[in-house]
Amino acid sequence: MRFGAVGFALAGFAGVCAVGNAAFAEAVSLPERKAGLWELTTTMDEGMGPVDRTLTMCVDADMERNTVIASLIEHKQACTKYDITREGDKTVVNMSCRFETRDVQGRTEMSGDFKTALLVKIESTTSGDHRGQSVAVKRTITQTGKYLGESCGDLTGGEAKGSDGTRVMVQ
Repeated sequence: MRFGAVGFALAGFAGVCAVGNAAFAEAVSLPERKAGLWELTTTMDEGMGPVDRTLTMCVDADMERNTVIASLIEHKQACTKYDITREGDKTVVNMSCRFETRDVQGRTEMSGDFKTALLVKIESTTSGDHRGQSVAVKRTITQTGKYLGESCGDLTGGEAKGSDGTRVMVQ
């Protein structure tokens, strides 16, 4: 699963038309982060030890809503299985997808109120051909988020700043 879909693993999406919004309004059960400034700490491990990254990100409400809807559209097109369910206090996504030449099997668990805090755990296996060889990569991603406030300061919606001051567009 792309982080942008949960907030989180992080891909840019173009705007989605109003018809798309209406069509998915009832089906959307992925949580949306509250607009404002968030501190997001992501730990990713692809079998060679964990790598941590902390970003301060500005979340815009329209951008967040459009990202969730675009993610749903993308996954519905690329996946033979994309099930969103509730398990207690968690939103859970189980998926089986094909992106270009790669097959991805994954499970994502999202918890928290997404207004003050969030926790996202992703476990996935990506397999496919790489230079004529079959390759499988097991990946674990954990992201925690803490809401810092309404004002994003000098960051714009979708922009994030790393602890070293580097700025990137993540949405």
